[in-house]
Amino acid sequence: MLTDSGIKKAIRDAKATGTDVWLTEAGARGEGRLCLRAGKKGASFYFRYAAPDGKQARLPIGSYETLGLKEARAKAGDLSRLYQSGVRDLHAFVAQQRAEQAAAIKAAVAQREKAERQAATGSLDALCTGYVAWLDAQGKQSAKDAKGVLDRCMAASPDLAKRPANDVSHKDIAAMLAKLVEAGKGRAAGKLRSYLHAAYRAALQAEGDPTIPAGLHGFELDKNPVALVAAKGLAKFNKARERVLTEAELKAFLSALDDRPGVQADTLHLLLLLGGQRVIQLLRAKPTDVDLDAGTVTLLDPKGARQQPRVHVVPVTAPAAVILKKYQEGAWCFSTHGRVPLRAETLTMLVADISAKLVKDKVSKEPFRLSDLRRTCETMLARMGISKDVRAQLLSHGIGGVQDRHYDKHDYLDEKRHALEAWAAKLESISSGKPASNVVPLHAGA
Repeated sequence: MLTDSGIKKAIRDAKATGTDVWLTEAGARGEGRLCLRAGKKGASFYFRYAAPDGKQARLPIGSYETLGLKEARAKAGDLSRLYQSGVRDLHAFVAQQRAEQAAAIKAAVAQREKAERQAATGSLDALCTGYVAWLDAQGKQSAKDAKGVLDRCMAASPDLAKRPANDVSHKDIAAMLAKLVEAGKGRAAGKLRSYLHAAYRAALQAEGDPTIPAGLHGFELDKNPVALVAAKGLAKFNKARERVLTEAELKAFLSALDDRPGVQADTLHLLLLLGGQRVIQLLRAKPTDVDLDAGTVTLLDPKGARQQPRVHVVPVTAPAAVILKKYQEGAWCFSTHGRVPLRAETLTMLVADISAKLVKDKVSKEPFRLSDLRRTCETMLARMGISKDVRAQLLSHGIGGVQDRHYDKHDYLDEKRHALEAWAAKLESISSGKPASNVVPLHAGA
C-alpha cells in the first residue's frame, strides 16, 4: 500500500539516481490500481488499467504535491468503480467529459453574452433571459421550468420578444395567453402568466435593489403589465393532482423496488422512509450532509421567494441508515458513477415503469407518478395522527411566515424523529402484511 513516507523516499531516490521510480497500490485483478511515478521534478499519480486492446494504460490523476495521497486514492476509487461498471476506455471517457464540460462552459458564456446584448436593448426576451438567470443563480428549482416555458413563448412570438419590455402592454400579454387557451393549453397559459408576472416584478424591484443581477436592470419600467391580466380565469386549468396510492399499491411498489436492486431503487426507498422529501433536494445530498452518528441528513430547501436555501434537517431512522451507509464514498450520495447526482427524470421513468406494471397486473386502477409518492406519504402520516404542524416541519412546506421566521425557533427534531420512526414501522407493516406493534397515533391536532 502506498504511504506518504514511501512516496517521499521514492522522490528522494529518483532525484539521487536520475531515474523514475514507480510505486503501485495493492489491489485485486480487474479493478485497476493507483500508482505513482516519482521523478526528478516531483511525483504524479496515475490510474493503471487494462485498455480495451488488452494493453496496460495509465490515466493521469494529478501531482502528489497538489492532491496528496488521500485525495488521489479517492479519485482512483471513483475510476475503479467506473471501470468495473463497464467503462473500459477511461481515457476516452475522461476526454469526452472534458469536451462536454468545455462545451457547457462555451454555451454558458454564449448565453451570458446574449443576455448582455439583449439587456442593452431592454427587450422582452432580454427580460425573460435575465429572470431565468436570476432564478438559476439562486439555485431555484423552478429555473429549468421557467426557461422552457419562456423560451417557447419567445419562439412563438418573435416580434413581441424583440419589442422593448416597457413597450409591452397588458393587451399584448392577454392576446398571447389567449392563443394558448384556444389551443387547449390552459395550464401552460397559467404558468406563462405567472413567470412573466414574476419577471416584470423582479425587474421593477431591481431598479432600487443592487443585489438583483445586472441582467434585470435597465428596462426602465414604470408598471407591471401582467398585473392587469386577470389570473382568476386561468386558475381553473391548474387543478392539483389528488392521486394517492392505496396500501396495496404501496406494498406492490415496495416489492417492485426490492426486485430492482441498485441506486435508483434505493433512492426511491429512502425517499419513502424519509416521509416523502422533495426529490430534487434528496438527489443533491452529499455524504458530508449525512451524520449517521447523530442520525440526520441535512437537505437544502431553496423553494419559494427566500434568498438563501432553508436548512432542512431530516431524522434518519434505522432502515434509512442502512441505505445511506451504502452511499458515503462518492461526491454525491446518489449517483451512477459518483461524478454527478442522479437525475430526477431517471427516477420518474422508474416509477412510471413500475406504475405501468401494477396497472397491467390490476393492482392499480390508474397510473401514478413520482410526485404522487410525496402526497401518499403525507396522507398516510395524517391518517396515523401525525399533526399538521409536524408534517409541515417534516416535509418543509408552508414554513416561512412571520411566526416561523422570527418567533418559532424550535427545531422539531424530536417530533420529526418520532413521526418517522412510526412511519418506518408503518411501511414495514405494509410491506410484510403484519401489524406494526409500534405505530402509535400522535394526536396533536390536524
